[in-house]
Amino acid sequence: MPLFGAPGERIGYELYPHPDGAPPLLLIHGFTASKASFEVNLNGLREHFTVITAELLGHGDSDAPADPVFYRPDRAVRRILQLLDHLGYQRVLLCGHSLGGALALRIALEAQEWIAGLVVINSSSAAGDPAWRDAAHPRMLEMGARLREEGTEFMKTTRLYPAHSKRLDPLSRELLTRDFDRLKPEGLAGTAESLVVDVNVWERHPVLAVPMLLVVGERDADFAPNADAFIERFPPDLTRVVRLPHAGHAANIEQPQEFEQALVDFAREIAYLPMPAKPGDTNRMLTALGGSLVVAGIGLLAAAIMFTGGDDKKDNGQVLAAAPETAQAAPSQTSLAGVAGTRATGPAQAVTPGANTTVTTPVASATSAPAATATPLAPTATKAAATQAPANTPEPAATPTVVPSTTATPSGPRAVINGPSTANVGDSIGLSDASSPATLTRKWVLPTGTNNGDAGVSFKPTVPGCYTVTMTAYFTAGPPLSVTKLISVGGVACN
Repeated sequence: MPLFGAPGERIGYELYPHPDGAPPLLLIHGFTASKASFEVNLNGLREHFTVITAELLGHGDSDAPADPVFYRPDRAVRRILQLLDHLGYQRVLLCGHSLGGALALRIALEAQEWIAGLVVINSSSAAGDPAWRDAAHPRMLEMGARLREEGTEFMKTTRLYPAHSKRLDPLSRELLTRDFDRLKPEGLAGTAESLVVDVNVWERHPVLAVPMLLVVGERDADFAPNADAFIERFPPDLTRVVRLPHAGHAANIEQPQEFEQALVDFAREIAYLPMPAKPGDTNRMLTALGGSLVVAGIGLLAAAIMFTGGDDKKDNGQVLAAAPETAQAAPSQTSLAGVAGTRATGPAQAVTPGANTTVTTPVASATSAPAATATPLAPTATKAAATQAPANTPEPAATPTVVPSTTATPSGPRAVINGPSTANVGDSIGLSDASSPATLTRKWVLPTGTNNGDAGVSFKPTVPGCYTVTMTAYFTAGPPLSVTKLISVGGVACN
């Protein structure tokens, strides 16, 4: 497997080209898992996409550094964006399962210009509210400490261990168990301590600007029941849910054909893939739904785990207890009809309406389009749009980002940094806020630390390198916008 990144924090990835150059789909697995999480989906998805699988730091073939700082969300986001830049993709469909879904959501919030659409599968790290974070954080620190002291053997007694699962197909169970058995304690510990909880961005859900498909395995007893509290936080015209009634936590594995078809339908609906040449059941379903597809929900799972074990049983206490359920009015449901994606294991099987897959729509929606017109979900911002402000402070220039500088589109507010792109070692580099319209205030993240409020800042580099400066601009109206500037010091070539 190829490895990408700086020594010590390289991540493994695989690229599966499409013969006709189909658009890219990036898949990210969950906690304790690997790219094998999507093994059974590869043949079906490669019919429509150029597929990329990426492995989290500390998992699969990726590096597993001991220092937990390497696993922080800002670095995890940066690695994925740098990988996309390395591969030459400027816009992708991004799909993540469990912890991978939380990371995918964070990327969509912080770098929306890179993301054409977002697919999240059963993710508690994405869904957790502040109370969940407060409860989960000490548990994850405790797990990390135990992993560093005892190793990974005790994890095999929990439902995280894929060999226990009765829902997985034999191939997935074998591959995931193999990859679990070679996990390093430092990799899991760092992930538990710095990513599982800290990747959550509950406060920023309402400003999501990327179309999102939520895939819910209905038999994930910890996850599925607590739907509305999470989903109602997102713009309703951007969100849609597909429920897989015979699947648990690993929904994409347990009902693979239905998952693949739902993902392909979503990609067509947001115009990332072309519609089929001939109308079929899938087209009729999309027409009936109209343009405003409102998600009915997912639940709050207590830990960002990969598997629910065999039959929705609670484990022996190594994973967190589920968050309290909230009673919600049951929405009306429309069955999702269509055919499963082409797979190498045999011909596509028709999906029985109402039996295997359901798509949920609201009882009433002021934004719903007439049934005769199929309006795509709201488009993703272009690559030039400003990203949301990162929740964590980026690391110093020792591990500079190569993410291109971004500003907002000319039609709206623009976050702009004015200053040099090159400098000599020892120069005082001055930077100023040149945003339009004028900002109320701004936050700077410099290689030397943070600065809140000043219109102009400066720092003095002492060694050659590529230095990253980020400014978050706060306007009178609208959300804050972030922009990043890359400065070459001492003649170093920076991408």
